[in-house]
Amino acid sequence: MPDKKLQLDIRIIKFQDLISRKPDKPFGYYGLGVQHMLSGKLNMADRLFTQALSIKPGYMPAILGKLEVLLAEKKLVSAARFYQKNRDLFSRKKIYTTRAQRITGSLYLGKFFYFYLKSIKSVFVFNETIGALQRMFIADRGNPVVNLLLSMFFLKERKENERAFILYNLCVNMEGVPDKLRWDLVKVLAKDNPDILRNEKIAALFTTIPEGALGDPYANFILKQFILLKDMDRINRAFADFHNNHSSPDPETMWQYIDFCRENNIWNSNVSACCQKLIECGWIDKTIAETIIGLKDRKMIENTRSMEKILSLYGYI
Repeated sequence: MPDKKLQLDIRIIKFQDLISRKPDKPFGYYGLGVQHMLSGKLNMADRLFTQALSIKPGYMPAILGKLEVLLAEKKLVSAARFYQKNRDLFSRKKIYTTRAQRITGSLYLGKFFYFYLKSIKSVFVFNETIGALQRMFIADRGNPVVNLLLSMFFLKERKENERAFILYNLCVNMEGVPDKLRWDLVKVLAKDNPDILRNEKIAALFTTIPEGALGDPYANFILKQFILLKDMDRINRAFADFHNNHSSPDPETMWQYIDFCRENNIWNSNVSACCQKLIECGWIDKTIAETIIGLKDRKMIENTRSMEKILSLYGYI
């Protein structure tokens, strides 16, 4: 298996070859720019994205690439202005705005803000950055790059004033933002608005159970939304998160999952584990009994003798 550097070098050669064969197509320049971004060569990446745009003005992959470069270079105000300048292009398709939100929100996952705050040479420069972003927000609340950057700064500084809560409410509903950021927003908003913990739309925006939410009742609420959406990828990731945390969903959520799997003819180890846990806690009904019998027929469950005794005792077999 080639190492990451070798794989990157191979992709660079392939895109260079594509450019030599199709110099009038923007994709080759964009693809090569992405590889240079991955290798940390931001200036080279930006030049290639610019070249792609010179061939095809309005080419969204390259515009998104330039936004990512500005954010990676900590040119936060420039990134916000760049989005504003190209706002009409971003708004043409929802996926473009979502990707811009994902790129901006991804800064929250690393040590970006910690090092950014530490690397600011003077309080004046920092205040100028925050001040410029806040002025943009006052003028127009529709720029997600501005809203996310301010929200992330305010979260790090634990601000809970009126403007912070306005921003938090805007950002918690955005698609594409990292689960950790959304979870931190939910937690701070729940202090004044506990109903947010019952907001199905927001819970359904998570891609998995966020770090720190396991052990909190909200983790079960998120999994329930995945089940309602019939999204098996997210359901499986959620169960993996519970397993890695040596925990399980609550009985009600496990029952909901079992019922969903029966209706959709899904039989797997998660169904088996949920049945076993529900029986252990005394939750036995027709749905559980029929699922256990189905698992037994498929030879996908252990300790069937003890389970059969329990099912017999309750009159299900």
